Amino acid sequence: MIESQYWRAELRSEMIWLRRNRKYTRWSEKRHVLFERRLMLVAFQVRSLLERPKVSQAARETACPAFRYKKIGNRPFTVSGGGWPHDRFEMDNPQPVSLPVLTVCNQLIHYYWMQTLTNNRSFELMLVFSDYERHKWAYEIQIVDLLEMFQVFAADSSALTSARLEWNEKRQDYVVAPHGKLEALRD
Repeated sequence: MIESQYWRAELRSEMIWLRRNRKYTRWSEKRHVLFERRLMLVAFQVRSLLERPKVSQAARETACPAFRYKKIGNRPFTVSGGGWPHDRFEMDNPQPVSLPVLTVCNQLIHYYWMQTLTNNRSFELMLVFSDYERHKWAYEIQIVDLLEMFQVFAADSSALTSARLEWNEKRQDYVVAPHGKLEALRD
């Protein structure tokens, strides 16, 4: 990624589409799939910005409020015959958490189960867990909170504005070090 402004511009247009299509006049399976697909694409764009030194420390520290549900029993959640999440997770015992942005992105990109739930002709929340997390936790995230978190990365203010290169002996390469955050990058 040479210049992140183009990624942010595309991210802004995706965010406009998601906000505009969060509410609908008539539900359809296609609308549901398109909404989930756009959420995944935005998650990938945000993760790409995070994996390169293209976002400010404040943007990196963005988190999303959510609820998590602990996996119960020894039976795995499987695609064929796995039951429903309420059969495998403590859905009556939500635990509030603050999920780091990278965790949210990975849940969406590597999802094993994703279900966007609607209410009053609006996508309201999603239940998601990645292949890696399916034996541990399921996450419930409000769509409004998810879009608000992603909007941080669409804003030009999330761009890294100053940094320097510093040699990292362990990596045997130079790393971009934002001013004041060198210790975190040395390891």
